[in-house]
Amino acid sequence: MNISRDLTIIIVLYNASNIIFECLKELSNFQIIIVDNGKNHQVLKELDKYDNIIKIVGKKKNLGYGNGINLGFKFIKTDYFLVLNPDVILDELSINELLLISKANPNCAISAPYISTDNDGYSMLPEHGKSVLRSDIQTYSSQQLSNLKPSGNFCPQVTKGCALLINSKHFIAVGMFSKEYFLFWEEVDLCRKLFKKKLSVIISPRALAYHKEGTSAKMNLSVFVTRVFYSEKSPLYYYKVKKNSLLIYFRIIKYLFRSITYFFIFNFRNSLKNIIKMVANLSYIIFN
Repeated sequence: MNISRDLTIIIVLYNASNIIFECLKELSNFQIIIVDNGKNHQVLKELDKYDNIIKIVGKKKNLGYGNGINLGFKFIKTDYFLVLNPDVILDELSINELLLISKANPNCAISAPYISTDNDGYSMLPEHGKSVLRSDIQTYSSQQLSNLKPSGNFCPQVTKGCALLINSKHFIAVGMFSKEYFLFWEEVDLCRKLFKKKLSVIISPRALAYHKEGTSAKMNLSVFVTRVFYSEKSPLYYYKVKKNSLLIYFRIIKYLFRSITYFFIFNFRNSLKNIIKMVANLSYIIFN
């Protein structure tokens, strides 16, 4: 075993499924820090067998994804680190390819693989999206960004947060992951902060990742509620929506009406989903 001393891998676990062990098969030559966000008792017993897992850290509560990475980063001594979801398969050759890119480009804050299994692996910043008036060049660029496999390295504004090789110095310079994001949108916010600092995100088609999306945690009611809640709340932080915005109150009324409608047609899952979204908006108003 030839352990790389150039980077450390951070993997955040919450209610982890056995998919983590498929991920670890490709990572035997890298130092790994596991962030335990809770409900991982059985998996943690098995992780003790891995010599390259140098530390398991946690706060005895669920910190969320970005804050979990921030915690793991405190124990990193390498110039680069790789954020990896437990449901992502990324082999050693691809990791080394990303490391070479980051080393060769000092202005590169993030190097990331091409994710062949996802349709939303990279994009423009949301505020540069389809509803915004753009030049012909920007319009053409947007049309190309549909996760087509590129012929060479390229620089999108945003890449998906499931596999990110990050320059530690640049990560510190932009204040790491923003604390207000518990789940979702934290990587979009990070990419925006890097974009404002004129730092690059580079994707390489020579580094391939396979994302078995949605399998990192064992699905139960708690996981379902958490995902729906923060998929609704996190964009409000990103766009800095004012608490007295009519948009929020319109959404609350809309989700209340939908939840009642779905309930009376016995679609209890969608009824619950709309109640959760309504509560997320109320939570933003009350606690933000």
